[in-house]
Amino acid sequence: MPDLRTCLVAAAPLAAAVAAGPALAQPVKPFLDCSARPDDAERLACYDAAAAAISAEAREIAARRDRERAAAAEARAAAEASAKDAAEASARQAQVERFGSEGFRIGGSEDRVNQLAARVQEALTDGVGRAVLLLDNGQMWRQTEGFSVPTVRTGDEVEIRRGAMGGYLLTVMRIRRTIPVRRMR
Repeated sequence: MPDLRTCLVAAAPLAAAVAAGPALAQPVKPFLDCSARPDDAERLACYDAAAAAISAEAREIAARRDRERAAAAEARAAAEASAKDAAEASARQAQVERFGSEGFRIGGSEDRVNQLAARVQEALTDGVGRAVLLLDNGQMWRQTEGFSVPTVRTGDEVEIRRGAMGGYLLTVMRIRRTIPVRRMR
């Protein structure tokens, strides 16, 4: 919606033309035609165009308003793109956080991640000699089969992917050793 100054500037030529009488009847005609338009936005655009046709100041105001409107639209588009990128990143992070936890809760079949990469923050061994790995993303995974623990060190890069039959396989990238695992948290 235009501000009061814009409306007054647009209406000033009309007021001057009416005050001048029949000598300026020609410039008044476009304004009278505009007043007959029922749609507010069309009527305002018509007044702006009529004022711009007879006033350099009105043309400059209209140009400035158009520049401001374009800048606001550009800023709005940039903000929407940024919000979309943030939402996509958040959705991706949520998928990574859910990876391996399907057995923890009952849920629908949402889009899912098929593998993830992380670094070992802490490598432990459980009571029966199986590896328990705490990853830098906060997840904890435990070896499910076998008793030989691969040589896993803090800082090792690991890759976890979905295996057959709903299981998961963890590969220690440094030694290229793969073990079946289950997410603990």
